[in-house]
Amino acid sequence: MKLALFLLAAALALPAASVEETIKGNLDKFDAAAKAGDAATLNGLFAEDLVFGHSSAVFENKQQAVAALVQKKPTYTHRDVKVRTYGNNTALVNMKMHIEPNGFDIDVLQVWIKQGKDWKMVSRQSTRLPAAK
Repeated sequence: MKLALFLLAAALALPAASVEETIKGNLDKFDAAAKAGDAATLNGLFAEDLVFGHSSAVFENKQQAVAALVQKKPTYTHRDVKVRTYGNNTALVNMKMHIEPNGFDIDVLQVWIKQGKDWKMVSRQSTRLPAAK
């Protein structure tokens, strides 16, 4: 009994993953799922009312975004990731992404909300950056 109480107290004392760590983990999942064309993972990361804006000014809902990512299987690499939280249920992500196979860079804003215990992307907007000279 004492051992069980000790283990419970130790588990409660462990720090939970920070929102920033969780969101960055979701970004890694997104990158891997897009590259693999993994619809199940993408569906799990996206909110039902997702608005997914591309640098081409095309906007997609969740179903359209998942279908396009599964079909194209792009490779995303991100850098300069900045996560800002507002309250306990909202996070904004600003970052730069390099898109393959197209070979261009974009500036991205994502909005993540906490639904139950999960963080879901509810909005994404990107702007194409000029090519480096």
